[in-house]
Amino acid sequence: MKKILIPLLIVLLYSCSSLQVTNNYDKDVDFKSFKTFSLYPWDRHNDSLVNAYDRQTIEDAVKNEMERRGYQYVEKNGDLIVSMFVILKNKTDYEAYTNHYGGYAGYGGGWGFYGAPWAYGYGWGPGFNSTTVTSRDYVQGTLLIDIFQLSGKKLVWQGIGTGEVDENLATRDRNLPKHVSHIFRRFPIPKK
Repeated sequence: MKKILIPLLIVLLYSCSSLQVTNNYDKDVDFKSFKTFSLYPWDRHNDSLVNAYDRQTIEDAVKNEMERRGYQYVEKNGDLIVSMFVILKNKTDYEAYTNHYGGYAGYGGGWGFYGAPWAYGYGWGPGFNSTTVTSRDYVQGTLLIDIFQLSGKKLVWQGIGTGEVDENLATRDRNLPKHVSHIFRRFPIPKK
């Protein structure tokens, strides 16, 4: 059991740490005074980047986070309006590894055997090394979640999560709600 638990814990820690999150909010706003929220219409730009299933997963996760904080979802004109925007960028990651071999290149009049200065033996030479560079292409995704106050259309909270887009649909489906929850982690109203 212990052998299974440790790798699972490492995977969970790695998956959480791969998402970089920043958020900020207006400290003068009383978030407890709001009762309802609505979703801002999905941007057309997002439709070209995100498939319908992932879109629904993100929207459901955002609704869940807001409802767990005591807000009620309404179709239109909620006290808070939640907007979501996705940015995708193609990136390349490079990694270099150098093997160092050295110290015994060739024969020469080095230290000699058994300390005798006249003896012939291995000498300290320059050695050799080789460097291998590998590259990996991936897609970096950024999810911006903006929350506006309906009256005055004032931005009151923003959360941004950036990380590598998982190409495996099964794990992406599982991790999207976790990532949205991680973005909401420092929301002024805690989960109930």
